[in-house]
Amino acid sequence: MPAALDAAPDLPPGLDWYVEAFLALASCRPQSVGGAGPIPWTALDRYAQRHGIAGTEFEIFEALIGALDSAWLGWRAEREGKSP
Repeated sequence: MPAALDAAPDLPPGLDWYVEAFLALASCRPQSVGGAGPIPWTALDRYAQRHGIAGTEFEIFEALIGALDSAWLGWRAEREGKSP
C-alpha cells in the first residue's frame, strides 16, 4: 500500500459518497497545454440532477466538491512545480 494511503484520514460516515462523486466528476475536468482545470460547474449540476440533489443539499455538494477540487489542483500544481 502506498505511504500516502497509510496516512489517509478516516472519513465520518456518509462523506465517502462525496469522494466517490469527486472521483467520478474528475473525468469532466478540462485539460489544456497549461494543465488541468477545475471541474466545470455544469458537470456538478448535471451530476446533482441525476442523483436528486437540490436546494441546500446542492449548495453543500457544490462546496464540498469545490473544496476537494481546489485541494487536488493545489496538490497537482505543487507536484508539477507550478503555483496554484
